[in-house]
Amino acid sequence: MQLFHIFHQNRLRRLIHSDFWLFEVSVWLHTFARSMVTIFVPIFLLQIGYSISEVIVYYLIFNLIDVPLNFVARNFVKKIGARWVIILGSIASVAFFIGIYNLKSDAWPLLILIAFLAAVYDTFYWVAHLYLFMKCSKNDDNVSGDTSKLSIIQQIASFLAPLLGALILIYLNRSFLIVVSILILIISIVPLFMIKDFKDKPIRKQKTFREFFHNWSITRDYVISAFRAISNTSERVIWPLFLYTLFKNIESVAVLPMIISLTAIMFTYFVGKTVMEKRESLMTVGATIVALIWILRLVIENNAFYYISVFLMGLFSILISLPLDSYIFEKGEKLDTLSASTYRNTTHMSANVVFFGVLILLVNVFDISFVLASLSMIFVASIIYFLGEKTLKT
Repeated sequence: MQLFHIFHQNRLRRLIHSDFWLFEVSVWLHTFARSMVTIFVPIFLLQIGYSISEVIVYYLIFNLIDVPLNFVARNFVKKIGARWVIILGSIASVAFFIGIYNLKSDAWPLLILIAFLAAVYDTFYWVAHLYLFMKCSKNDDNVSGDTSKLSIIQQIASFLAPLLGALILIYLNRSFLIVVSILILIISIVPLFMIKDFKDKPIRKQKTFREFFHNWSITRDYVISAFRAISNTSERVIWPLFLYTLFKNIESVAVLPMIISLTAIMFTYFVGKTVMEKRESLMTVGATIVALIWILRLVIENNAFYYISVFLMGLFSILISLPLDSYIFEKGEKLDTLSASTYRNTTHMSANVVFFGVLILLVNVFDISFVLASLSMIFVASIIYFLGEKTLKT
């Protein structure tokens, strides 16, 4: 909890006169509830009786539905406000968990409904959540500090929740874990209903697609974000599947988010304090090393290395994610906050559509996904090196 109070120090005076702290409590509870289950979802599908190919199909359907729903979420934020959109997204997440709880083998209508609910949650919650974060960030010209602190808060939940989730799975069962997660998700909605006066609707007119991406400096960040999404999805979906098929036990997967979160908590604050002039160098180094880790996973068959690589992946991914998100948030605040949060999520999910679309055509999904993840990071490093902020300004 000490880190939770550190996060509030720079914003206490502003928050004490508002209801935004209720929103932050809701975010922490929500992250905790989701983190208890999210890492295990592809494993649950395998345990229920779906094949790896069918799991890939599920994620393809989810991302296909997700892409257009981002713009539905944006319209809802404009009409009813970000707080209510977050509430709707949280309700969709509860329904998603209920669907997973009742899912049986070969129940494709229910599985497609679950994919739809997952897409509603992802678009509604994250478009509205990122919009509110950008609106409430105090440092308009350099939001790295706020970005790192928000990430630390989420990582604390992401560290503790899988530990509890793993213990429940080992000593109880999947159904009990899902019930506990649903209860916490419902509790996370309560603080949002307690907010009385919170300006969460955009005042200025939203930019068109052409107006928003009016120069390469802005477009570059979202192109990088798309390539980054391929590596992130490989790490969060394909890598757990790989380890589970290798070790045949839930413990092999449960430890992954704990390793990643512990790494992130230790390193995120440091990277967040990095001056703007060093962002490009950090991103280039991070992308290059992450690409190398994916290549090493292809050639090194060693159980200890598999988990060491998770630690390294969490460490060097921070070098990419924090500077990149800071660029997107800073430019988004100045140009169009709601469009920035919408396009950030849209680029992620669009890249995932291509990624899973390629994997569905192949037999050896693991090796190909590792290659695609490595190539995506090589593209990121190349774009940053040859088309960095300094290069674009000169």
